[in-house]
Amino acid sequence: MLGYLASAVKSEDYATLKLLNTYLGNGLSSRLFVELREKRGLAYDVSAFYPTRQSASTFAVYMGTAPENTAIAIAGLRGEVERLGTTTLTTQELQTAKNKLLGQYALGKQTNAQLSQIYGWYETLGLGIEFDNQFQQDVAAVTPDMAQAVANRYFSEPYVSLVGPAEVVGVTG
Repeated sequence: MLGYLASAVKSEDYATLKLLNTYLGNGLSSRLFVELREKRGLAYDVSAFYPTRQSASTFAVYMGTAPENTAIAIAGLRGEVERLGTTTLTTQELQTAKNKLLGQYALGKQTNAQLSQIYGWYETLGLGIEFDNQFQQDVAAVTPDMAQAVANRYFSEPYVSLVGPAEVVGVTG
């Protein structure tokens, strides 16, 4: 797992980070899944997450792989994250991620129970229910240049967490 310090929900970068999270690690068409699992066969499981927090949050990418693939897996994860800062996403890549994020967001608000949960969450975070529309507008407004700038701002030096056999993770006696 590679983790990066990331912004709180009230940051202007929040929607862009949510979009980058979707692009990198949400589902079978995500960048991490396609590049590291499908093309390179490195992963049992691979994804990303960026939890919504009132204070600073974390942006993490992770992979389950065979112990002998540890070094190449770390390099692969890091390469895909750092690529966001060196290679501008195409308009189509960004639009696909927007469609997925906003579509899943809409699916999470189909019942009264779902609506009350999400509106209550926004109130708890001090955002107000108007955040529901604002978030969607913010996601729609993200440009490829904005995505690259945010990636450069947050994805420089990751914290690394390894779990596995002692000889792989560097633990001794």
